[in-house]
Amino acid sequence: MIVAMVAIRIAGHLPELFVRYSSAEGFLFLQDNTILNYWNLLQADKLKLWITDKVSKSWTAVPIDGNSDWFKQQAELVEKVVSTMPVHLQVNYKESMKNDQSLTICNSEVFYIPQKFVADFSDLVNLVGDLNIHHKVAIPLFFMAMDSPQNFDSVFNAMIYEQKPPTNSSTFYSAEVPAIHPWNVASEQEFIKLIRIMAAGDPLLMELA
Repeated sequence: MIVAMVAIRIAGHLPELFVRYSSAEGFLFLQDNTILNYWNLLQADKLKLWITDKVSKSWTAVPIDGNSDWFKQQAELVEKVVSTMPVHLQVNYKESMKNDQSLTICNSEVFYIPQKFVADFSDLVNLVGDLNIHHKVAIPLFFMAMDSPQNFDSVFNAMIYEQKPPTNSSTFYSAEVPAIHPWNVASEQEFIKLIRIMAAGDPLLMELA
């Protein structure tokens, strides 16, 4: 498995990584303010998509009416992309998107794409092309087009998620969950502190601290 810690805003360049690491089982993407407790991913199904679709603060459906023009513009771009999708992707998306009066937003802190979905993801990136679709709109669009959310692996359902950094990071962290967001490291001392805390899940990390 290739773990690529990349800014999600460069999603359009991900197909380049797919080509470079074509023998990988799949690709795991992580924003740099999110901690991954990798030891809790061992039982996840590596043939399924993983994303935060059951984490309510990360994945939300926003009504188009009554919100700013930005949401309407993004929804129109989504419709444009969907209309050009291959049939199997279009069917998946329409079955997944039960309410066409809302826009699905995902902050995309962490997600996984197995090798069998790489071609579809690359096709979707090409369909978007130069359209100004925000990555928070594009990623859930892609995932719902590739497969039904009911088929996504539930590995990230239990992640700890807040919208603002905690005041006490020590009590915020848990070695029992798959991921924690947000967590910012601004110095070597903070990095060492994080490694020591994470050692509760992987004692070998203490060798780095």
